Amino acid sequence: MIFKKLILSITVLFFALPHEQNSDGLRLLDKMHKRYESKWYKTLTFDQQTIRYDEEGKIVSENVWYEAIQMPDKLAIKFDDMDKGNGMIFRNDSIYQLKEGQVSSSRIMYHPLLILGFSVYDQPAVKTARALTILGFDLEKAHQRDYNGKKVYVVGALEGDNDSNQFWIDKETLLFVRMTQNFGNGRNQDVHFNKYEKIGGGWVATEVKFYTDNKLRLSEVYTNIKSPDELSPKIFEPASFEGVKWVP
Repeated sequence: MIFKKLILSITVLFFALPHEQNSDGLRLLDKMHKRYESKWYKTLTFDQQTIRYDEEGKIVSENVWYEAIQMPDKLAIKFDDMDKGNGMIFRNDSIYQLKEGQVSSSRIMYHPLLILGFSVYDQPAVKTARALTILGFDLEKAHQRDYNGKKVYVVGALEGDNDSNQFWIDKETLLFVRMTQNFGNGRNQDVHFNKYEKIGGGWVATEVKFYTDNKLRLSEVYTNIKSPDELSPKIFEPASFEGVKWVP
């Protein structure tokens, strides 16, 4: 009897796993990872021109931020001045906000743009899928459509669904180009990754636009893009954030 129950359990597991592990979304994430595996850069630094807009589309502020990425899941941002300790650190599933070198707040956070624009190409698909599922993307739903004259995969929604959280992937290059998130009460965010440039064996979108409730509220333009041989681990440690820098 015990042997029969064991066989039954193994049989159920055998037939259940393929459906779970071979959803359209997960297969696409695995395809993205394998396309650039061992080719994608391991480090990235750039200057970010940060432009904010008001409700009428007028520029209300312009700043320069300095950013560093250690693949697959570390991002450091310094606001305005490389020599000061104001900024943010993202590490795996957490964010640390820093003011004058001290952590002003921290919390659990999966950064969807870091995951979709960078991490996916340098980590196992199952890890990416887990984070995206937590963020509210239904990897069992997917379709194809046209976007800016090209074919894209849309994951997170079926055809005709414009409300569900979804991300768009260029069918030819397998690069991330768009993400929409619905925060409820009619609030939504639509992010576009534009103007990709090749960096080593990988790519980086040099322009990112954020639309909130269908209005452009933030633009990011990346310049001085480099992939150093290595980055100091201190860049991504809150305790050493103020004293470390990655550009002169």
